[in-house]
Amino acid sequence: MSERKPDKSSQRPITYYDVLDLDRDATPEEIKAAYYELARKHHPDVAAGDAEAAQRFALISEAYRILSDQQRRYQYDRTLPKKSYPLRHPTPQKIWREATEVVLIRSDRFGPFNQAMQAAVPITIDDSLMVLTMPGSERHLVGHMETAANRNAILNALELVAGQRLDFRVIDGTTIGDWEALKAAEARKRTSPEAYGPEETAQAPSIRPGVGEGPWDELIQRMHRQYQHLPKRQYPQFKARFLREMLGWVARADEDLRYAPNVNEELHERALARAIERLAAIVDLPPVLVALQLEELKRTGEV
Repeated sequence: MSERKPDKSSQRPITYYDVLDLDRDATPEEIKAAYYELARKHHPDVAAGDAEAAQRFALISEAYRILSDQQRRYQYDRTLPKKSYPLRHPTPQKIWREATEVVLIRSDRFGPFNQAMQAAVPITIDDSLMVLTMPGSERHLVGHMETAANRNAILNALELVAGQRLDFRVIDGTTIGDWEALKAAEARKRTSPEAYGPEETAQAPSIRPGVGEGPWDELIQRMHRQYQHLPKRQYPQFKARFLREMLGWVARADEDLRYAPNVNEELHERALARAIERLAAIVDLPPVLVALQLEELKRTGEV
């Protein structure tokens, strides 16, 4: 672990966590390791005759004495102001946990949105993208994270906690390997002659069979973008027209992909259900009601 000097330009008081270059949620093992590394550098035997080093070592020892004692640390933490960001040693798990806490504190939108953030599990950070997964029982909540207002709240919290602008994406996989496979599939699709053109149109193109559930992911992203640009979406009549148009997109995707060669029926049904759940979250309706509307449109042949 490299030593980081406190930012003298900051008006925030230096804490014992700053002295040991630790985050506030540091484990006892991390505290011990930080102390031993710094003590080796600043011990009087190493820097004999250096008064500044001796003072530094005394401060390091005092910080370790307080933070390594559970009761003393508890009492000390009670004297500190609220957490400060960005994190000194960010990990995907730490960033998402802290960002969730920030959103919960600042947001007045309780309910499915907050449930979704707490249920989401970080997989990795790829460049400037936070890759997340969602347990199957909570997957229907993902749409609540992707509405314009909620997405903006998450992005702001991620930037505050991480100290850099991060986007996020929820995938169906649960491992870094799943994410790499999805990226590879999407790259192949982009270079394929049958890939979609770059233009986004109000009329959804026919979705061609792809690897895994990539085509469904693309459809869901288009639905979210379409809703973000929907004028007067606060009025129910505009939202109803949007729902009808999106149901047409979903129906065409279902028809294109269901009868593709070597299609896995179970995976197809799961992907279709996920698209219905996301659309339901966007328009704030029960998924079963949206599914009923989809079946009715198919039955009447209006799509």
